[in-house]
Amino acid sequence: MNMIKPLRIGVVGCGGAAFWHMSAMRKISGIKLAAICDRNEALAKRVAKNLRIKGYYADLSEMLDKEKVDVVDICAPPQTHLALSVQAMEAGCHVLTEKPMALTTEEADEMIGAARANQVQLGVVHNELFIPVVVKARSMVRSGVIGDVVAVSITDSMARDADLVLNKDHWCHKLPGGIFGEMLPHPIYLVQAFLSGLEPAAVHSRKLGSRDWIAADELRVILEGKNGLATITESVNWPHDFMVLDIFGTRMSLHVDIWGAVMTGYAVAGGGGRFRRGGQNLEQGFQRLGGTAATAFDVISGRFRDGHRSVIQQFFESVRTGIGTPVTVEEAREAVRLYQAVTARVKPEK
Repeated sequence: MNMIKPLRIGVVGCGGAAFWHMSAMRKISGIKLAAICDRNEALAKRVAKNLRIKGYYADLSEMLDKEKVDVVDICAPPQTHLALSVQAMEAGCHVLTEKPMALTTEEADEMIGAARANQVQLGVVHNELFIPVVVKARSMVRSGVIGDVVAVSITDSMARDADLVLNKDHWCHKLPGGIFGEMLPHPIYLVQAFLSGLEPAAVHSRKLGSRDWIAADELRVILEGKNGLATITESVNWPHDFMVLDIFGTRMSLHVDIWGAVMTGYAVAGGGGRFRRGGQNLEQGFQRLGGTAATAFDVISGRFRDGHRSVIQQFFESVRTGIGTPVTVEEAREAVRLYQAVTARVKPEK
């Protein structure tokens, strides 16, 4: 029996994103974590030792020179994505990069051009699209169960005592839009999964807290699309992390607690225009998808809330087959375009 040769993976960056990526990769067959790279060589060495990875480096050039890797997984800050990814692709490696793909559409275009010129795959980790509860919501929308989508609303909170908030030297505060430059990619690509042709109609930011390294700590965004409106609410003043997605349809609406991995629904009852929550209407919607409500709830209200494993595994399959990255470069570029347009309008208070 022929054995498939494992893909050799080199990871760049040892921060929080790398933790999620490597945790996911350790559960995926057919790959080998071959090397890790971080400007802090002591950190790279420590992580490599803990994970029993032989190679560790402080410089990507050295890693590419000394290690035969098939895929470079970029978990470094967004400001570095362009240079690191182009370098890796010019060395003949496929590239998987964290969100946002880039900070500008010009950078995104350069990355896409490098992928095509070197005939390698370029993937972007829009992981929350692959959380089971979101997958189920998208399936219900595509099936027509909820009717036409007319509005989407996302509320996204980072806890006020989170490391990113408290650490004044964290790279996120130097992004366009400050800390919201780190938070916005997720709600932007989620909104784009349900509405098309989005443009920012209004962007309002305000600072309520006293941390001088945070230019704005409250953000409200209104987006106008071809088929509906979207709102994004973001805060770093609230006590807990959470993300809630509401999808409003002409026949049924869905309330998706992304971090809680629970979906509930409400639908217009009869002709009276009143709303009835949950219960039979949602159950009938699930049955129309081809299974029982109990089966559906096993999928959407359970224990799995991380989409990293799914999107990373699908990307590795695209590397092997050359077909169909889970997030296309066109989708990733469009998310960057909207990200750039919104963050440019996040203004610090004078």
